[in-house]
Amino acid sequence: MQAEREEQENVEQALPEDIVWIRFVFVDHAGIPKAKAVHREGFVRRVRAGVGLAKGVLALDPSGALHPASGLSPVGEVRLLPDLSSLTSLPFARGQAMVCCDMTEPDARTPWDGCPRGALRRILGRLAERGYRSVASYEAEFYLRGPDGPLDRTPYAGSFALTAAAEFVAELAETLEEMGIRPEQCHAEVGQGNLELSVAEVGALAAADRRVLVLEAIRGVAHRMGLAVTMAPKPYLEEAGNGHHLHLSLYALEDDTPVLFDSSGALSGPGSGFVAGILEHLPAVMAFTAPSPNSYQRIAPGMWSSAYVSYGPDNREAAVRLASPVAGAESATANIELKPVDVTANPYLALAAVLAAGMDGMERGLDPGEPTSVDPATLSEEERATRGIVPFPASPDEALDALEADDVLVEALGEPLVRTHLAVARAQAEMARETSPEEVAATAATLY
Repeated sequence: MQAEREEQENVEQALPEDIVWIRFVFVDHAGIPKAKAVHREGFVRRVRAGVGLAKGVLALDPSGALHPASGLSPVGEVRLLPDLSSLTSLPFARGQAMVCCDMTEPDARTPWDGCPRGALRRILGRLAERGYRSVASYEAEFYLRGPDGPLDRTPYAGSFALTAAAEFVAELAETLEEMGIRPEQCHAEVGQGNLELSVAEVGALAAADRRVLVLEAIRGVAHRMGLAVTMAPKPYLEEAGNGHHLHLSLYALEDDTPVLFDSSGALSGPGSGFVAGILEHLPAVMAFTAPSPNSYQRIAPGMWSSAYVSYGPDNREAAVRLASPVAGAESATANIELKPVDVTANPYLALAAVLAAGMDGMERGLDPGEPTSVDPATLSEEERATRGIVPFPASPDEALDALEADDVLVEALGEPLVRTHLAVARAQAEMARETSPEEVAATAATLY
């Protein structure tokens, strides 16, 4: 009884006095954050018991249709069990906070094998067994528009864009800081009214949680200011797309030294294997990092979204960019940037897939070959073939076929979860084939 009273007191102290509703949040296979809100009076009890959710909800596509090929149905329930380390007040939603949840069986103890956050936890456990930890961060690109259209029509990095969006970026920065998230950079992207935001990196699980929080903050601040925002991969076919590139690195648990890069910031032996693993599994990985039909409207040569399986130092047309380190702290700041990632990705599954692929490459001692120092699209087909540079999957179906055939990723993420992901993503691809490209983009713009 004493332990229970202490737990209750700790939970109550963690909840700010002005919070009335707490969103128990999870992310579905279409990358959409979803929530059930608990009133503060029931929060302490729900921390221990969780909130009920039909398992079939994870088999819903964005239209709300449930797909039996997932193996899920309206029968069966999981519990959304909150991770209090992620509890965060939402300054843009009066009286509300959110907490990221793991999914358990009804006993509120046994992990459910279909939980995306749980899949990332398992991968990070494997990583820890090998003596490593991962830090990561997602970028966020988005279009911001007012009643009269784009706030600015400046080119890439146009300084005036930050004047036109001054009130928004100021409130967004204040909001993120209040949420405990440090914003790092913001600049205009290529499209009209197109901005990019980057935030500080943290541990991999927290980075996936933070990506959910950052997107909620961007939408929430825009909503309060009467602005329209979309983060869809390609909301406007005539404009540039929105990437949500993933940056990550590994550190040794024993002494916290960087693993992927040597003291000069060049790839180490393990780093070469890690990159090679990502490249080898990339078609299947993209079933998680770029899972929607709209994703493939964004991916094309010459769009800085990458279109070929390749890597290179600061090569923004390579799938894996080796990002330049900070002078004087080369090995500690060098990181890998994966380009074919967008907002339709479930952030937990995207990170889990990338880490699983990279670990496979490290364990097998794979060689990524020579880095690519030019835009792969400028090479001839013969040159690309000689270097082992192949195009990305041309559609979600091709990526899903690659995933289905990838035993490493299926085993790492779990067959039940992969089966559900395949069912939902294939349903989206089928619906897209029955509509025009313009409708695909417009639908994505409203969803994301």
